[in-house]
Amino acid sequence: MTGSVAPPPPPSFVRPVLALLAGLGVIVLIVGVGTIIATLGALRGVDPKTFQPTPFYRAVVIALSVLGAFAGGFTAGRVTLGRSFFTIFLLALMLFVSGVVPVLRSKGDQPGEPRWYALSLAILSPLAVLAGGVFERRRSRVRDLSIGAS
Repeated sequence: MTGSVAPPPPPSFVRPVLALLAGLGVIVLIVGVGTIIATLGALRGVDPKTFQPTPFYRAVVIALSVLGAFAGGFTAGRVTLGRSFFTIFLLALMLFVSGVVPVLRSKGDQPGEPRWYALSLAILSPLAVLAGGVFERRRSRVRDLSIGAS
């Protein structure tokens, strides 16, 4: 008796959507918790109504944003392993659009906020997502090659 081979299942959109949500969740978790901790540290002994962010505080928030975006890109790359890079690119595009809108409108979060701050967040976060995704893809490829050589 000859069995017929079933065709492969059609590509599902569930895995890319879950990867996108997982990447965003990791970004929000790292950036949100880190920014809360940094803000509480910066507010020690300062009246919150008169708080003016220092350049060091802004640098910490940018570093947290880059770290969170890298981890989010890594996570999305891990979930979509063996698939196209589209989900990681979409995550980077979402961060770019959400970051560039305040720059284009010339509106900062606070009056007197330097323009370079919002612009650097709009540029560095998507690049970090792409770097995290590329890092995960290369890391998994090297791991697969080393396992296959054994």
